Amino acid sequence: MTKTIDVGVFIPVGNHGWIHSTNSPDVEDGSFARVLDVTRSAEALGYDFVLSPGIWRGRKGPSEHWMRSLESMTTSAALLQATSRIGVFATIHMTVYQPAIIAKMMTTLDQIAPGRVGLNLVTGSSYLDLSHVGLWRDGLNHDERYDLADEWTQVVKRLWTEKVVSHRGKFFELQDATMGPKPSRMPPLANAGASGRGFRFAVENCDIAFIGSGEEPKYLELGRQAKAMAKQMGKVDLKVYGLVTLIPGATDEEAQARADHFNEGVDLECLADIALGYDMNPNVKDVSAASRRLAGEGRGKAFSSGAMIGSYESLSKRLARVVLESELDGVILIVPDYIADLDAVARETLPRMAEHGVACRVA
Repeated sequence: MTKTIDVGVFIPVGNHGWIHSTNSPDVEDGSFARVLDVTRSAEALGYDFVLSPGIWRGRKGPSEHWMRSLESMTTSAALLQATSRIGVFATIHMTVYQPAIIAKMMTTLDQIAPGRVGLNLVTGSSYLDLSHVGLWRDGLNHDERYDLADEWTQVVKRLWTEKVVSHRGKFFELQDATMGPKPSRMPPLANAGASGRGFRFAVENCDIAFIGSGEEPKYLELGRQAKAMAKQMGKVDLKVYGLVTLIPGATDEEAQARADHFNEGVDLECLADIALGYDMNPNVKDVSAASRRLAGEGRGKAFSSGAMIGSYESLSKRLARVVLESELDGVILIVPDYIADLDAVARETLPRMAEHGVACRVA
C-alpha cells in the first residue's frame, strides 16, 4: 500500500539558508527576489507549501549568516499575491505579537489568497535572537511561555469564528472585540515544540506538528512517539511533518564532496553565537535539543546533524524509509541551493519514492 504525503519547503529568507559555512552557495542571499524565484519554482514543480522562519537577528562570524533577512508575515503577503496554488506559511513569535494583531493580519492574507495561508507559531528559545531588539519577554519560564501560547491561540481562534469576543485571561484581555471579515477557512496552525510541554501545546492547539527528522534511530522513534502521543490525547487528525535536510548530488560521491566542502568552511564563530543565544536563556535547561539542532548548533558541522547526504536515487529509498518508519504525514525540505536542488529532487528523488511505498504530488 502506498502512503501519500505532503512535501513543503523551508524557504531561505535569510542569507546562507541553513548552511553555516563560508562555502555555502552564494545564491541564497536573503533577498526577496531570490525567495520569490524559489517559491514560484516550487509551485511549478508541485510542492505543496513553503514556510518562512521568523528571523530577528543575524549571527556573528565570517559568513555573516542571516545578517540579511526578510520579515515572515510581509514576505508571505507578497508571495501569496505572486502565486496561485501553493500554500504559504508565515512564522510569528506569540510572545512578541498581541493575538488580535495577527488575527487581523491573517484575515487580510486570506483575502489575498483564500485558503492558502497558514501560520507557524513559536515562543522563542534564543535570548539573543529577541533581546537585542527589545523583543524578549522577561518573567516567563519555559512552561509559562506555553501557557501564554495556549491563551494566545484560544483568542485568535475566537476572533476568527465569533462575532463578538470578550476575554479576560492571565495574559490578554479583550472587551466586545469584533473582527471581520472572517477567513474563508480556519488557517492551519503549526508548531515545532519539541519539549513535552511544547508538544502538548501543538497537539491541543495546532493542525501540524513539526519535528526534526532523519535516518538515525532517535529520529525514527521521535516520529512514532509524536503520532502515539497525539493519538493518546485524542488528536488523531494531527499531522506530523519531519524537517529534513538534504545534501543531494548526481552520485553519492558528488553529494559527499558537497557536504565536505560546506564543512571545510564551517563558521565556528556562527555556531558558537547560536549556542550562546540559547545559553543566555534563563531557562536554558528546558531548551530542547531539537531547537538547537534546527538553529544549526551542530558543534563543528555546517548543517543539521540529521542531514541526509547522497545521490538523488539513493535518497529516494532512504527518504521513503524515514517517512514510513517515522509514520510521517509530510516532510519539509532544507537544501543548499533552493533552485537547482529543489528542481533535481523534484524530478529525480521524490517521484522514485513511489517505488518504495511513498507518493507525493511533486513533479
